[in-house]
Parts: sequence; structure tokens; C-alpha cells
Amino acid sequence: MIIFCTLLPFGIVPVFADMAKLGGVLGAVAIWLTIPFSALLGWAYMSLDLVGESSANPFEGNANDVPISQICRDIEIELRRGLGETNLPAPLAPVNDIAT
Repeated sequence: MIIFCTLLPFGIVPVFADMAKLGGVLGAVAIWLTIPFSALLGWAYMSLDLVGESSANPFEGNANDVPISQICRDIEIELRRGLGETNLPAPLAPVNDIAT
């Protein structure tokens, strides 16, 4: 990702250079738009990469992960209740307002 974001401006320069040749409203300023445009596009790709890394393993037990222990306990309680048992385990309480 770092290599992509580093090389991104070099790939965008020809596009903005063509815009500068056409003239129009932007004219010669168009080539300088490469800097903010590549920074914005690089930021979007880096943010997308961070989101992908944080959601790659949803069962680690972090705040944004699937509360698999709580789901398993709820299923266990419902199955035991369906079998007619009266000694049911207590549901798991959140720790620091985060379901486990």
C-alpha cells in the first residue's frame, strides 16, 4: 500500500497534464492539482487498508469483533430451556461495556 501511494502521483501527472494542455478554467494550474488529488486518493486507500486489517479476524475478542462467547452462551441457555432444564447458566455480562 505504501508503494502504491508513493507511486500514485506519477500515474496521475499525465492525466492532469492533458487537462493543462486543453486549457479551460484550470489551465496551467491543473498540473498542481496532482498533489491534493493524490493525497486525498492515497488517504482513502490507506483508510480502506486499515479497515480491512481490523476486520480480517472477527473472533479475536476486540471491541469491534463478533461476541462469539455471548452468542454461544445464549444458544446454550435456549437449548437447555428447550430440553426442560431448570438449572440454567447466567447470560454473560459485558466487560467494560463490550460484549465478549
